[in-house]
Amino acid sequence: MQAARLGPNVAAGIRDVQRSLEWRPATVTRNDAVSLDGGQRLMHLSVEDDYVGLRFPGERTPAEAASGVEGARRLYSIASSPYDSRRDSAYLSASVIEVVVDRTGGADDARFASLAPGDTVEVSQVIGRGFCSLFSSYASLMAALEERRNLLLLAVGARGVAAARATLTWTPVLAHATRHKVTCLYVTRSPSTAAFLPEWDQWRDAGVDFRPLYTESLLKGDSPESPRAAAAPAPSNGGAAAAAAAAEDAAQADIMALLEQGLFLNAGGLAGAVGGRPAETTVLLAGLSGEVASAVARELVFTGVQWERMLFCEFF
Repeated sequence: MQAARLGPNVAAGIRDVQRSLEWRPATVTRNDAVSLDGGQRLMHLSVEDDYVGLRFPGERTPAEAASGVEGARRLYSIASSPYDSRRDSAYLSASVIEVVVDRTGGADDARFASLAPGDTVEVSQVIGRGFCSLFSSYASLMAALEERRNLLLLAVGARGVAAARATLTWTPVLAHATRHKVTCLYVTRSPSTAAFLPEWDQWRDAGVDFRPLYTESLLKGDSPESPRAAAAPAPSNGGAAAAAAAAEDAAQADIMALLEQGLFLNAGGLAGAVGGRPAETTVLLAGLSGEVASAVARELVFTGVQWERMLFCEFF
């Protein structure tokens, strides 16, 4: 399978944005565990008033937890909705945003996740346009709400659940869910790594069909035909790099298998999952790797979803 690639205009636009970023200090006001194992951390950051400018769910902020460390600047999906951010900032001379950090995501994330209230990080302006189409300048989350479309949100890992939370706590989406189908499939390793468990029932009470999918369920039932077994290489002298690459391939295969199960292997198939005709559904994708996003998009198009109605937040 060919990896998804960004076109030259999109790539050039990303480089222009990176060059124009202005970095300012943000203060950690809270560091909360949002998973049972404590690995998923919700970092509350306070930054100079009106500097952040959060507008839509799916936007991201670059952050640097270790000044001067090469490669330490990373993009984090914002987990607070625009309305919540404004509400929490109303009584402060600062803007408050929330980001999810997975302390198992690497050295930089582990360093960020270990910060305590009063510590500082560097952040830039919020970047991106939220959930948008790669194929249409008109298609967006707001357009989907205005057109009264059913929504399907696919969220994977810390980045995905952060964008999902910003979406599912946004007042326009909550109002939409009272009259139209809103489905969220959230892929994570296990119940202990799942983020925002106490909020799931709140979203369901609001009308959201929220379904967690756990990759550990595939590990327990491995067979020679399972995605993980198929991706596992024969023993070799390739060393740690080959083992890491094989593990990543297996993890992506697990994610793809779970999404296929959640989307197509249920009563009514995809139409049952989205609550109507796939052609009348808007799909939001967050946290999926390029290859998985490309493969899922192709399968959704094959079953009737329109290309321009698949919205991404990582490429804007």
